[in-house]
Amino acid sequence: LLNQHYQQTFKGKLVMRFDDTNPAKEEGHFEKAILSDLQLMGVKANKYSHTSEYFDQIIQLGEQLIRQGDAFADDTDAETQKEERLQLKNSRRRDNSLEQNLSWWREMLAGSEQGKKCCVRAKIDMQSMNGAMRDPTIFRCKSEPHVRTGTKYKAYPTYDFACPIVDHLEGVTHALRTTEYHDRDDQYYWFTEKLDIRTVSPSDPTVHFPHLYEYSRLALQHTLLSKRKLAWFVDQGRVDG
Repeated sequence: LLNQHYQQTFKGKLVMRFDDTNPAKEEGHFEKAILSDLQLMGVKANKYSHTSEYFDQIIQLGEQLIRQGDAFADDTDAETQKEERLQLKNSRRRDNSLEQNLSWWREMLAGSEQGKKCCVRAKIDMQSMNGAMRDPTIFRCKSEPHVRTGTKYKAYPTYDFACPIVDHLEGVTHALRTTEYHDRDDQYYWFTEKLDIRTVSPSDPTVHFPHLYEYSRLALQHTLLSKRKLAWFVDQGRVDG
């Protein structure tokens, strides 16, 4: 509703995008329910899309980061990665050779046993006081089939990596994000800088898009909005869908 308000006020275009970057959490009937609810509320987008439509371009740009030396493949287990982030400690894989990184990257794309042990991490700043900048994961392997792409892909981008790329590809100039993304704004702009995908305003070369705007998320009492919690009611048969 807030996006549509600004779109109508400034006579812009509204993009309705499903960020389906995690096949383990995507189900077709969720999308149908969301679209039905939007219709009920009178929200009409100019464009409907899925992040999965851009997987090929996102993978290409992920490899570009690796070749630039701005990302590396890491087979460190998730718990150790978490501890190292808290300790501001570099991964032992951070200074892999380009050949090693590309080798493991290909294993990830193939979904091999070695590939499943790895992730790709952006090489940003493990000493940063912003935890979102401590070499975040940008690709990981998922064995579940994707609701739209099936088993075509084995390595999937994270939302944080895919979002600025798809915003660029879809010509987004203004993105509204709730305040829990605040710490990740620096990461968003780091990706746009390293991939050279910031857009210059045709009317003013000093203005760059996209602009990120924050707003507080809506909280309602005595009900649940969390998809994870709502899914429990469906799975337990307490509701019919």
